Amino acid sequence: MRPSSPPRLPNRLVQQVRAPAREPLSDRELEVLAIIARGATNRRSRPACSISEATVKTHLLHVYAKLGVNDRAAAIAAAFARGLLKPGA
Repeated sequence: MRPSSPPRLPNRLVQQVRAPAREPLSDRELEVLAIIARGATNRRSRPACSISEATVKTHLLHVYAKLGVNDRAAAIAAAFARGLLKPGA
């Protein structure tokens, strides 16, 4: 008896999760990322954006997904590499 091949659907899901989203970052996501890039914590970013700390975290999760990264340092590096953030801005 030949072993069955693994289903294709889980493989597609894994590839979609690993692949960066094609959507551009929203203005608010860019704003939060720029503040974080200047060294602010989630809590300190909140007043600058006039949003809750939970909303800052949510925006960062969206940024991570759209840039295909797993943490804030990688998100900042990817944003600079893609020209989304400029040094000194």
